[in-house]
This record gives sequence, structure tokens and C-alpha cells, in this order.
Amino acid sequence: MHAKQAVDYHGPSPPLSHRLFSLKTKSANEKPTMASFQPIDMAIANPKPRFARDPETNRSSRHCLLQMANYDGSHNYPYCWGLTIFRTAYGSDEAFTKAIERLNMYAKAWVYGDLARMPREEPKDPLPVQELWNRYYSEIVEDPALSGADVEEVGRRFDAWVKKNFDSTGKRDVPNARFRFCLMLDQQSIDTILAMPEDPESLRDDPPKDKRWIKLVTGEQWADRGWPNRGRLWGRAGIPEFWPMWFAIEDPDFIYEEQGWAEDQWSETNGALNFWGIPGIDW
Repeated sequence: MHAKQAVDYHGPSPPLSHRLFSLKTKSANEKPTMASFQPIDMAIANPKPRFARDPETNRSSRHCLLQMANYDGSHNYPYCWGLTIFRTAYGSDEAFTKAIERLNMYAKAWVYGDLARMPREEPKDPLPVQELWNRYYSEIVEDPALSGADVEEVGRRFDAWVKKNFDSTGKRDVPNARFRFCLMLDQQSIDTILAMPEDPESLRDDPPKDKRWIKLVTGEQWADRGWPNRGRLWGRAGIPEFWPMWFAIEDPDFIYEEQGWAEDQWSETNGALNFWGIPGIDW
């Protein structure tokens, strides 16, 4: 089997401020923020094949763009991808900022990984990758009242955020992963991110990579899935593998029940799933 060629993921991208928006404590009457992105160009997301079985039409970056292309007006984040990040550790602003920047680097590395090619394979069109990365937009919720908050409190804050930014009238389904789960950056998550190599390309030389995870908090209670005493459904996700979940969460039942593993699947009280490491070895 041929090894894939290395990819330069440091391609053109907008300034950091265009992709991250920090939300300080807001009043209940303040209008929610509206992300501003143009509709997706279908010539990029779904181009006509140049010939039979054209591999360019089956690129993962194009599939991701297609997934974001539909907008029904039910929410304030059209034509973009990313998460709401709840900060619960306030010891060091510098460490938090560095953790966010490091997290961005891994998101970008994942996106630009679509340019990897086999030896003698023709170069891939960089346009869909650039387009996908330019539409990355996450928000940071900073509120000192969240200092030391647990999963349940972050979950309640996330529920309120979803209610404010998503119109579920007419029994609309949740439009995308932004409204299914959020990131919780406590001190453990910040330390974990900062322990990752600055250069994602060097990750293969980083032995502890499979033992590092951050917290995802969903908008669900385990009671909705038949476990009334487990509380909030949340998970531990490996950083390199985390980003593809955004585009795979259209089927949350499969993600939560088939891909996520509980340390003790019969526990009445453990609400955590694991999306990292190896069952039976790492946990």
C-alpha cells in the first residue's frame, strides 16, 4: 500500500476573527448574533463530472459543502460549520487563547487533509477545501458565572442557547451539529489541547495522542433514551477525530449508540460516552 503524500494545510484563510466570535455575558433581551456567509456555490460543491467516475465529484470536502448548502431559515448560522464553545476555566486567558488557536489548527488540518493524494495521483482541486475552511465559524461563550461549571450546567446553558438561536416550530429537526452538541473547555480540556503538538503533521510521532480527549455536551438527556438516572448525555472525544463528527451527526442514534462507547454500558448513572482510544485498553 502506498503512503499518502503530506499535505500543506496552511492555505489561504480568513483572519481568525472572521471564524471565531467571543460572546461575553449577554442580557436576555439582546438579539442573537447572525453569522454572515453567502450561499454555497454549487459549482464548487457539486461540479459536473469531467469524465466517467471523476474522483473530483466524490471529494469529502464537496460532500461537506453540500451538507451545509440547504438553509430553511430556522436558525442564525447558515452556510457555515463550527460549534459553540463554553469556557468554564478562567485561570489563564493566555492558556485559553492558545488552546483555541491550537484547536483551530487541528480543524484546519482535518479540512486540508482532503488534498492528500497517492503517488502518481493528479493534484486535487484546492477550491472546495479552501471554501470549506473559510466557512468555519465557532463562537465562544465566556461568563465568569460558568467558572467550575459541570456538564449539567453547561448542558442547561447550551439548551438555552439552542432555544434562542433555533426556531423549532413546526417540529423541525435539528439542522446540524451546531445545535446537537457543544464544546466544554474546562481546565482538563485546555491542558489536553495544549499538550497536543503545535504542528498537526507531527501527530504521528506523538505516542499519547490516543489518550487525549475533550468534552462534548449534547442537547439530550439519557432519560430520552431509556436511562432516567444517567442525566445529561455527554462524551469524551479525541481531538484529531473530533471534527468529522460535525458532518456525521445527521444520524445521532448511530453516533451515540453505535460509535460511542460507555465505560460501563449498563451503568445506571454514568452519562458519558467515549469517542476516543481503544475499548478495553484506554478505558
